[in-house]
Amino acid sequence: MSTSFRVKFEPAGIVTEQEPGTTIGEIASQLNVPIRADCGGKGLCGKCKVIVEPSTNVSPLTEPELDILSPDEIKKSFRLACQAQILGDVTVTIPEQMADSREARGKTGVKGRYPLAPMVERIVLGRDELPEPKDSVLVDVVSWVTGRAAEVAGHEVLIEDLGALRQLSRPGVYDGEITLVNHLKRGVTAVLPGSRVKSLGLAVDIGTTTLAAYLCDLHTGEVMASSASVNPQRRHGEDVISRIAMADSRKDGLEVLQGLVVEGINYLLGRCVEEVGASSEDIDEISIVGNTTMERIFIGFHPHGLGVWPYLPLLSSAIDVRAEDVGLRLNPGTNVYVFPVVSGFVGGDTVAAILADKPFLRDETCLIVDIGTNGELVLGNRDALWATSCATGPALEGAQISCGMRAVSGAIHRVELDPSTGTPVCSVLGDGDNIAPLGICGSGLIDAIAVMRKMGVLLPNGRLKEGMPGVICDEKGVGREYVLVPANKSATGKDISISLRDVRQFQLAKAALRVGIELLMKYSGLKEVKRTVLTGAFGTKFNWKNAVDIGMLPPAAVSGEVLSLDNLAGVGAILALLAKEERERAAWIGKNTKFVELATDSEFNVRFPQATAFPPMK
Repeated sequence: MSTSFRVKFEPAGIVTEQEPGTTIGEIASQLNVPIRADCGGKGLCGKCKVIVEPSTNVSPLTEPELDILSPDEIKKSFRLACQAQILGDVTVTIPEQMADSREARGKTGVKGRYPLAPMVERIVLGRDELPEPKDSVLVDVVSWVTGRAAEVAGHEVLIEDLGALRQLSRPGVYDGEITLVNHLKRGVTAVLPGSRVKSLGLAVDIGTTTLAAYLCDLHTGEVMASSASVNPQRRHGEDVISRIAMADSRKDGLEVLQGLVVEGINYLLGRCVEEVGASSEDIDEISIVGNTTMERIFIGFHPHGLGVWPYLPLLSSAIDVRAEDVGLRLNPGTNVYVFPVVSGFVGGDTVAAILADKPFLRDETCLIVDIGTNGELVLGNRDALWATSCATGPALEGAQISCGMRAVSGAIHRVELDPSTGTPVCSVLGDGDNIAPLGICGSGLIDAIAVMRKMGVLLPNGRLKEGMPGVICDEKGVGREYVLVPANKSATGKDISISLRDVRQFQLAKAALRVGIELLMKYSGLKEVKRTVLTGAFGTKFNWKNAVDIGMLPPAAVSGEVLSLDNLAGVGAILALLAKEERERAAWIGKNTKFVELATDSEFNVRFPQATAFPPMK
């Protein structure tokens, strides 16, 4: 008989029995206990700090823990959840700042009405008696119902979906009116009792970090409600590579990841219908966009092929699946339309952004920059479209930054230089004034780097200038961190600092984005950009002029009109949800956008290290 030990998670009060040698992170994942794991459980990010008591009932401290945890934290029984293995009964306390909350900001500013030509219709049939056999000819129920529906709709109606057939077979269905949800491609997807004329659709953007949902009226084309939350897959790593590794390394990895994203969508779905006083039975179709990995995991396709050369997707075309087959809490046969992709690294979210902005209808050269955990770039006009993806990494989402966090309450999101004092002034997200900061998000990091350059604290090569106010040096006199907010003014009681390692992480991200834009312009043969669109949850929130000053965006990319548009990917998902011709356009975009592969590009490898340096400040 195997030995098991009691593990209790606080403040949730969740208790479980687990075998010795299991890490606290693995146990938390099994129980859906929200602990951050920005690095995918590799012991690199330090975001999974927990308090474990008694400390004698867990494995010895590992090298990553000795590197990350301070002597004071070790004394207080802090451990990294991804490293500490249970050896006895323990209580695990998750500090508030380490909990992975659902809160997400951005992506919910999409409003208005959009062109309408939906793929679904509702057909209401009045009460009628079942027909009796005539001349020894038997008529089945389906033929009787579809015949009546065809008379009402004016075209052929088919019922072949198993879920709809099961609904039609229920007792009492014919005692009154019935409503058929008819999909123009798949036939009847639901049979509902009574007259149910309300028809809604849900457009979903599956971001690596953030999920967003938009509830739309399929009669008017209006966006009725929107909601966003953190992607719960995040506890298994901040980027797609971590998610692919998770699917590869665990037998149930794909099942866990797919279940988490569906759980997140069901949560947003529930919030949206509750807000407008509707029911999940009122939703007749869903459209899904995301990068290629996110879309494929949602469907239940294993993403292994996206993590190995030549990074090919299983399918690049759009896919229609049933809600029941992916676990969505809707009428079982509800159609779920998943966007086509361009390549393994340029996914349906980029196709949706192109669909929303429509550079293929413009004469002037347009650049779309969608910055997040990945950086997707699109360049072109009516003559041709070019796209690429650059590994900006999770630093711009606040991950793998020592005091980094997502753009939620308590995050420093803007940093400015006070001209009278020559010191930085921080703005913090949240309701109310004088909020003490918990950490810094991506937009704040860009500003902080720019301000540090202006102050002379940060040198062109990324070193911190020793002797400057706020710079803390190690025992060898090397500048290791710059204190942005001192401990007595932070919500954590600790300094909020930009470390030398943070600067290095940022340099990698900004170099990847800059070189990606430069090479896209070179290979497309387009010399100037007349219109630049910044989009995405992060892309619309940062100060792009600061990004130019520190070499993140090349001047040629912002020489024309610069616009910040809230989540073009979400808008594209809405367009395809509401109008069938937009799906035809999405298919065209997926097939005709030319992909530039940077991973094996020799010139990228030459330019990249040069682009990590910061340009002279003007």
